[in-house]
Amino acid sequence: MDWNQPSDHRLYRPEIRFSDIDAAGIVNNAVFFSYFEQSRIKYFGGLVGRDWDWHSAGMVVASHRIDYLHPLPFGARVSIHTWLVDVGTKKMVMAYEVILEQETEGRLAARAETTLVCFDHAQGVSIPIPSAWRPAMDREMRKPSPFATSR
Repeated sequence: MDWNQPSDHRLYRPEIRFSDIDAAGIVNNAVFFSYFEQSRIKYFGGLVGRDWDWHSAGMVVASHRIDYLHPLPFGARVSIHTWLVDVGTKKMVMAYEVILEQETEGRLAARAETTLVCFDHAQGVSIPIPSAWRPAMDREMRKPSPFATSR
């Protein structure tokens, strides 16, 4: 699989808006979580399709972890690579690398993980990961956590 293809569901390129910028002139730290949310939407759209009933078999965020490594200025070209690290019975761990695309090469600007729990919003309870998702998840390229060698 080619991670650099723009149509790839594992690659998301956010548009950095003026409203994303804080008083220091860089993307505010809290905005990264919105970028990750959009990245997950693209990822799952490519993985299980857009016609899924997310109300009865959706997800909730259980936790986030992020390391900010380099600021993102207004107008920067950024790509976010998203992948599955682990899939359990009811939860999964997704990881992200935020790359600041520079003239000659990319620079790692942030690395993050999100733990998601499958959730039936109508019933208000956690549920097993839908069996219809499992074949697509099993086919996905799994890389280790971006934190596996960070400390």
